[in-house]
Amino acid sequence: MKVQTAELSTCVETIERHFHGILAELETMRGLLVELFDQGPVDSAVARAQIEPHVRGFLATADIVGAGYVAARNALSDEPLYLAWWQGDDQQLLAESDAPGTGDPLDYTRHPWFRTPERTGQPYVTGPYVDFVCTDEYVMTSTAPVISRGSMVGVVGADTLVETLEGLLLPSLRSADATLVNDQGRTVVSADPHLATGSLLDLSTYAEVVPCRDLPMSVVRRERPVD
Repeated sequence: MKVQTAELSTCVETIERHFHGILAELETMRGLLVELFDQGPVDSAVARAQIEPHVRGFLATADIVGAGYVAARNALSDEPLYLAWWQGDDQQLLAESDAPGTGDPLDYTRHPWFRTPERTGQPYVTGPYVDFVCTDEYVMTSTAPVISRGSMVGVVGADTLVETLEGLLLPSLRSADATLVNDQGRTVVSADPHLATGSLLDLSTYAEVVPCRDLPMSVVRRERPVD
């Protein structure tokens, strides 16, 4: 059992290192925006300029595919909805100013990566899900609320491709014969090739469940047969 626990611990440490690094960068971005909003009304161009240098540096040095700021409804003085999001190797800016209605995917306020930090006031990692707005691929989105003068004025966030997590985690997951799941028991990355991303697991059938510190994820493994 000690050997098994050590194997799972290696998986957990890799996951924590990746996502805690992201959350630390989001905390810096959040601080930049809080400082700005605390001074008074902010428009989209000023908010974008405030975080752009940090976001570009973040994208250049981290295993993420996109990052930026997503405004709460009517938080900005010139746009009801707005996201300033940089993505890809070329750090292309995706800047959207409005969504015509709640049926439009650009009305991001209904998505869990926005709603959960809004409800809890705490950072959150959402996924896996297919990001139809930015990448059309499976991602995990880390977000943190930006709160100024008692109100949430948006979230800062970063996307990690599940494909990137596979590269980071599969060697240790295979060594441990383990699976990374989210807080709903859905598969993120697994050593089992038959477990697709998004598959829902019955965690009661798993002998070992090791939570990741301060993250809505766990590494799980079925009990191995005794030789």
